[in-house]
Amino acid sequence: MAKVTVCGIKFDNLNMDEAIRRVLRDDCEAQVVVTPNALIAEACASNPEYRRLINSASMVLPDGAGILSAAKRQGTPLRARVAGIDFGERLLAEAARRGDRVFLLGGHDGVASAAAKNLTRKFPGLCICGCFWGYFDRRGEENRRLLGIINSCKPSILLVCFGFPIQEQWIRENIGFLPSVRIAAGLGGSLDVWAGRVRRAPAAVRAVRMEWAWRMMQDPSRIRHLPALFRFRAVSKKPISDSDKTTTNRVLS
Repeated sequence: MAKVTVCGIKFDNLNMDEAIRRVLRDDCEAQVVVTPNALIAEACASNPEYRRLINSASMVLPDGAGILSAAKRQGTPLRARVAGIDFGERLLAEAARRGDRVFLLGGHDGVASAAAKNLTRKFPGLCICGCFWGYFDRRGEENRRLLGIINSCKPSILLVCFGFPIQEQWIRENIGFLPSVRIAAGLGGSLDVWAGRVRRAPAAVRAVRMEWAWRMMQDPSRIRHLPALFRFRAVSKKPISDSDKTTTNRVLS
């Protein structure tokens, strides 16, 4: 199926059911799933390295009403929003049904384990074989130790929640050292929601595409992202070239 390009990001034009079926195909190599939203797209618009990082993934899913609106404005509409947290939950439901082993990686101390407890209650039969927090030395001995831990747990699904671009960079650099992992997905702040540390917007708020405003009300520090959201509307109208200037790193979740 043809892809839809927004801010230089090549989104897979899939609905949720199609994305889940595709990622679970047994004939596929290990797959990397990323779920960019408007903030990530705005960062990618002026950073060729970020665009290459996102576009190197096996599956790129549109997380956020802003992406769908931009695609529609440019005359190449996407069929559905596939939010990262919703994709993660559908994947976990399938993992419980199939007997797949899952490893949770990210969050502050105790967040991944709290998320694991809540998720195993929500999805009976789900096997979460291991957890590890997100604030470790990703370049040194602690990273090598983590790889050993993950390999000893033998998960087929790895959910990584560090925020963009750290989670995508970590997956790209380390997936080759994790032979049991068939699906690695970068899911931003999903662990905080599953752990009960952050409350997600009610369905009615999501239905009217105002989840971004809800998140700012819950966490006023996120108001700092407003200028980027306004910039996104402008840059999403322009063609993006890989010769564009690279910006400094920003962590988004």
